Amino acid sequence: MATAMPSVGAQAPELYGPVQRGQTLWGIVSELKPRYPGLTRFELLEALHAANPQAFIGDTRQLRADVALVLPAPHAARELAERQDLPASQRSTPPVATAQPSSEPGAASDSGTDLPQASVAQPATAGVAAAPSPTPPATGTPSAPPTAEQSAPTSAAASATASDRPADSTTPPAALDRLIDEANRLRSVGNAQAAFDLLLPELGTYGGNPRFDYAFGASALDAGQYNHAVFALQRVVYLKPNFAGARLELGLAHMALGNNQRARAEFERVRAMNPPKSAMATLDRAMSALAERERVENKWWTASVRTTAGFDTNVNASTTDNQFLGFELDPQNQETDSPFIGAGAGVTAKYPLDYDMELTGGAGLDHRHHTDASFVDHTLMRAYFQVAKRWDQVFVALGNEYHYGLIDQSYNNRGAASTLSAGYALESAAFTGALRSGTLRFNDAIQSRDVNQLSATFAARWQPAPRVLVGMALSLGEDEAREPGSDYSRDLTALRATLSWQTLPDLRINTSLGWLDADYPDPFFGMRREDEQFSLEASAAWHKLLPDGWVFTPNARYIDNDSTVTLFKYDRVVIGFTASRGF
Repeated sequence: MATAMPSVGAQAPELYGPVQRGQTLWGIVSELKPRYPGLTRFELLEALHAANPQAFIGDTRQLRADVALVLPAPHAARELAERQDLPASQRSTPPVATAQPSSEPGAASDSGTDLPQASVAQPATAGVAAAPSPTPPATGTPSAPPTAEQSAPTSAAASATASDRPADSTTPPAALDRLIDEANRLRSVGNAQAAFDLLLPELGTYGGNPRFDYAFGASALDAGQYNHAVFALQRVVYLKPNFAGARLELGLAHMALGNNQRARAEFERVRAMNPPKSAMATLDRAMSALAERERVENKWWTASVRTTAGFDTNVNASTTDNQFLGFELDPQNQETDSPFIGAGAGVTAKYPLDYDMELTGGAGLDHRHHTDASFVDHTLMRAYFQVAKRWDQVFVALGNEYHYGLIDQSYNNRGAASTLSAGYALESAAFTGALRSGTLRFNDAIQSRDVNQLSATFAARWQPAPRVLVGMALSLGEDEAREPGSDYSRDLTALRATLSWQTLPDLRINTSLGWLDADYPDPFFGMRREDEQFSLEASAAWHKLLPDGWVFTPNARYIDNDSTVTLFKYDRVVIGFTASRGF
């Protein structure tokens, strides 16, 4: 159950939350009623609603999940309740009014416009968080963290003028001055994480002091610690409602957490304050990025096109030997290299079935032509749909996928599979599991390769730093041949490690290392067959290198397949690039 959290500073607002799914405003009012003995439950309900307008869905009394409620002081709660049009039967007899002196010049008034919006706890995502894993995302898995351009904005502290900075009623101690100066120095040289680590242990001592909270919130924002940024900057604007710099950074923190409505509300309040030109430039960029994000998120479909080119040293994944068991191999079964070009397109769509359930689907078409080996030209058509449901940090998804493949313009294989997946997301990590059952069918000439497939996958992703995502996956499975006497039944074990690094705002580097063991229980021409494969891949998604929204992705892959049967021993290097664009 959510609990009230006392603020560490004497003047900072007290917070309740985060609100859990299923909690009602009336239930929270009943829980908090002993704190407000002079108010009726109806008055307290109206006061909480007025003090936290952004914590509710529209103009209703329905609470949003994962928000924190600001608890007004008893005298402030009474003033808020008295502004509501409650019938006499729901009102209490007000006490004799007493003066409530402000403990600091410029402290927030009790008017509705000066009360802060509700802070939020970071929502769970696929990818970790992340990310935010921003990221990534629409398939029911924890989304990978968001990209730096969209959701890791930097602090606007450098844009604020001296007149914007919070002033205390008393001269702060020298120790606090030195602490803030050192944090600002660390941030000025690009070491925001060190500034955050410096200030975090002092939160219990100086939290509630607006100068400290502003320095801590700005450092947390730059370090990617967005929840800490929201809570610290919320305290600043509660005490300093006209501090444009703090409001701007609070909006940026909300934007990074995906709280678009709260971010827009803060940005609009800053614009109304007519801030300095430098801060206005930051504000304009942030509002443009927010508008683009909302446009994408509100769109029920997306489309993409892509083109690729490169060189493959072994297009048919074949041995370098030209003989096997004394027989001459067909040239098409011997190692062949070739340049290649390709193109593809895809479309995805999403439809919300409920506030925590979504139906997604998509289709795609890709073709690759090998200029020196057209016998392996291939075309692949794919389609999928999936239903996913979330409960706070937990998700469950059920999906189906289909494919149809051509080689050298003739039908080669088709397949279908169903996947049941589930996951659990923490603040900086996510864990998923998936069970997949499918079929793979080939044309009549090679139907001995038809198999039924079953596999289980367990994966974990961890975000050790705001721009780094590490992953590990283990898969166990089997292919069961449909035809008696077929040599294509096998047991599979696979491991894959991944690393994704946002090195620059417009550049993300992705690498992976894989291992696969395939054990064939039936003899192959009287020989026991076991394959062991190692693979290494690297790519870089480079935004803004190409015009008109195209993303340039150079990539390289190396495969070494060892086998107890020489016919299946090979290695392969593929180097190329892809240019893609979304609509």
